[in-house]
Amino acid sequence: MEKNTTAYILDYADIHPNFSIEDLLSYLGKKISISRSALSWYLFKLVNDNKLVRTGHGIYSKITKQMFAPEPIEKVREVNGLLQKHYPFARFCVYQGEILAPLQHHLSSNRVIYIETDRDSAETVFNFLRETKTDVFLRPDKEMIYRYIDLAKRVYIVKNLVSEAPLQKVSGVPMPTLEKMLVDILRDPDFFYLQGSESEHIIENAFNLYTINNNRLFRYAGRRKVIDGLRTILNNITTK
Repeated sequence: MEKNTTAYILDYADIHPNFSIEDLLSYLGKKISISRSALSWYLFKLVNDNKLVRTGHGIYSKITKQMFAPEPIEKVREVNGLLQKHYPFARFCVYQGEILAPLQHHLSSNRVIYIETDRDSAETVFNFLRETKTDVFLRPDKEMIYRYIDLAKRVYIVKNLVSEAPLQKVSGVPMPTLEKMLVDILRDPDFFYLQGSESEHIIENAFNLYTINNNRLFRYAGRRKVIDGLRTILNNITTK
């Protein structure tokens, strides 16, 4: 029974790129007897087994695109380990700027190591890192980056981690999800060089290459107050 139900669900997913639990329940009702709660359990299991992906509230899709989970480089692992040891109760997001490269249209070098943490912890973390690292900057604005920071060098930028920012753990390191990166490049001054037409290319490439959770994307865009700009970009992409 379980094997047949799973096969029916995956067969349905093959011919329906995005489907709701209600549509699937209606389809399965013509073949087998199954409740909505039982179907939810099957979907939960298939998502955990990386056979389906949840793309919205009650919306699912078969995984045909890769998941965005870039591996942290050694220096990122090192910094994360140091921070977790000295500040075990603080929240962090640590990643290298190179994770943006696969999404870019015009490749520009970014070797920055980003350390995002709670607003109240940012200055403390900055002072701590400055004791052991050279070229550490705290919340630099666009002018400071343009004048004084060479993004092609291995420098460190400490900035605020937005509450409820969507993160994922990769090899034990808290890193940004793709949804977070797409929103941050529209908002953060340290990504000024990607804003404009390049950000549109990046978002288009992201949707073409990777699985994206639209609910997560728009929820975070709302928190960062770029939801209108994001919608404009997505409308431009879909009307090309």
